[in-house]
Amino acid sequence: MAQLIPTSQISLLIILWMTVTSVQAQLLRGTITDEGGEPLAGATVIVKNTTRGTATDLNGQYSLNQLPVGQHTLVISYLGYQTQQQTITLSSQEVKEVSVQLTETSGALADEVIVTATRTARAIDEVPVPAQVITGEQIERIGALRLNEVLQEQTGLQMISDHGAGLQMQGLDSDYILILIDGEPVIGRTAGTVDLTRLTVNNIERIEIIRGPSSSLYGSEAMAGVVNIITSGNEPGWNGSLGSQFRSFGTWDTQAEAGYRNDRLSVRMFANRLRSDGYDLNEETVSQTVSPYEALTFGPKVSYRINDRLNLRISSRFYQESNEDEGDVDVAPGSDIMLERIDSKNVLTDWNVLPILEYQPSDRHKMQIRHYITGYATETDETYQRDGQTFNYTTFDQFFQRSEAQYDWYVSDQHIITGGGGHLTERVEATRYDDVNRFYSTYGFAQYQWQPTARWNVVAGGRYDIHSDYADRFSPKLAVGYEALDWLSLQASFGGGYKAPDFRQLLLNFTNARVGYSVLGSRIVEEEFAEFEQRGEIKQVLIDPATVEEIQAESSLAYNLGVRLKRSDQLRWQVNLFRNDIRNLIDTAPIAIKTNDQNIVSYFNFDEVLTQGVETQVDYEPYPSWAFSISYQYLDTRDKEAYRRVENGEVFRRNADNRTVQVTTADYGGLINRSRHSGNAKLFYTNSRHNFDISLRGIYRGRWGVGDFDGSGVLDADSEYADGYWLVNLAARKHFGDWLTLEAGANNLTDQTNPFEPALAGRTFFAGLQVNFVKPNL
Repeated sequence: MAQLIPTSQISLLIILWMTVTSVQAQLLRGTITDEGGEPLAGATVIVKNTTRGTATDLNGQYSLNQLPVGQHTLVISYLGYQTQQQTITLSSQEVKEVSVQLTETSGALADEVIVTATRTARAIDEVPVPAQVITGEQIERIGALRLNEVLQEQTGLQMISDHGAGLQMQGLDSDYILILIDGEPVIGRTAGTVDLTRLTVNNIERIEIIRGPSSSLYGSEAMAGVVNIITSGNEPGWNGSLGSQFRSFGTWDTQAEAGYRNDRLSVRMFANRLRSDGYDLNEETVSQTVSPYEALTFGPKVSYRINDRLNLRISSRFYQESNEDEGDVDVAPGSDIMLERIDSKNVLTDWNVLPILEYQPSDRHKMQIRHYITGYATETDETYQRDGQTFNYTTFDQFFQRSEAQYDWYVSDQHIITGGGGHLTERVEATRYDDVNRFYSTYGFAQYQWQPTARWNVVAGGRYDIHSDYADRFSPKLAVGYEALDWLSLQASFGGGYKAPDFRQLLLNFTNARVGYSVLGSRIVEEEFAEFEQRGEIKQVLIDPATVEEIQAESSLAYNLGVRLKRSDQLRWQVNLFRNDIRNLIDTAPIAIKTNDQNIVSYFNFDEVLTQGVETQVDYEPYPSWAFSISYQYLDTRDKEAYRRVENGEVFRRNADNRTVQVTTADYGGLINRSRHSGNAKLFYTNSRHNFDISLRGIYRGRWGVGDFDGSGVLDADSEYADGYWLVNLAARKHFGDWLTLEAGANNLTDQTNPFEPALAGRTFFAGLQVNFVKPNL
């Protein structure tokens, strides 16, 4: 399908709009600095109990126009610093200067500002959806290297090993969670999983997590929620750092950063190298559980303030991972086993470029134009050890680009209107696909934030998608927050989402060269299956390929109801009830058995799936140096049709005595790979006098179903579950002034391993250091 709305015309209209927008007078202005007097760029200044707010520029300066006469309370926030509130009184036509100096903090209960929930900066306590911010300071003190290590310690998030380190949120898999870097999607999913080990956390300023559907703002793949990684900014003058961490299993992580910033220009370069010898949990096989690998990351960022209203930012990321392995394959499947040893070389490349033009004619109007280009490619070369001849060679090349414009109108103290639209193109070319395949989509979104009173907060919006291969789709959203008391607030949100099938689900034509199974996309299954029959490779047909219909887009309705209690600055408790109803869930099922006894599988729509539960967390700081937190999630998942059959007494299984017994609803275990119980407990200690800190965290995952072994068609027996486990992680840091930090610790102190969770490598020790270089502007 041709491009539906020419992006160039949209951009031209936007630029013209910028040139004619009027400039408004200022009433309130000032500078936000740290304890040393250095300006804080990106600090947020919000007028409490209104929708008015802004962020400081590169010089730490801000301005707010046309505030009403009278008394106001300003909330000034910056990540890693204590939030301050100042009460001011404005008279008619007054220009008032209010400058604030913020104090750095390492506490877990610092107030935060979040952007991802509404695509505008809002205090997290005022966002009526389940949201969380993980600061860079919190990441550094646990000694994490990759994103999966950070997310596995968060309430209600599970790390799932499925073609990489995937994420599960509110019982929904990686397929339904959108991973963003600076607001743009990370592509390169394998079996639906974005491998989170590709993402270093050494250059992260904060991570924002939104639970529940966010398709109304971000579109497909955001049905379960969004994880947005905000990369680090820059300090004034010259600055840089060099750090390294050594771990068990021959793992070295080294990173370097350098930057410069003045009144107009900011330049920053980040580089990271991670190498590991890998590890092996099964000595009976030749290949390792995780083979030796090396990963390189580069991340340059440049921003230039053209004038007081116009700012240009360009950021980029390049990632390359390579590994080598060896293994045995049966080269004569279906007959006597004949093993051959092969070498395998794999290279993965992931890159993106993101230019952003920001225009702010006044504090009431903001405009942003973004053009995101990204690519993801893999190459696998497998050769026989005996003669070096090719056994299997595959490539995969994905390209994605998106142009988008967003306009924010701060209409008054109670109203913010956000609107925007864009166009995206996605292309995939691979040895597993017969042709070069393309999708196009054009979309528009709108959002209205309303604070009718100081205690009520309403966010309503929706997004309309026009897809080249699927029907148009509208995704609505409504969220309401109510501050019943100064220490008690309620949040309720409802949202709809959808997810279009991806290329692999429609067009994949893949046969695993080592094992021998095959996967066919639903669009090509009948045609490709005929070729298997012609070659005489079909032993038994399970589902007639002629009856396999092309899969349709999945859709969801989700509900969240939350309570937040803040009895003091030392104690917080939050509870969130959630429910997700998914229709047309896409999953695989075998359609035939090959003569090598391996399956041919294809993709199908399953009727309805339900995930529901509750997650709760308590944070407590009895003293400035001590912080505790404890959290828990209860999760209930169901295939509705399977559950109805169980309720009707239509499902049976063989018990330990080989007798047929009826499966009851009490036996029903829900969806595979979901833990009914999970949680964590954390303890943080900070010693300001001697400048060191310690963290001790325990992460629990309850047992989870791994497969239907008794032929009942559902999870119903203890033997169908993997054992749950506790992970205990310990980390400590010692600072020597502002220039040197030493760290040491151990992950998985109890040495847990699990045959169904290969990411559990066993006990891992680590130690490292970081050196900082800062030369402020003279």
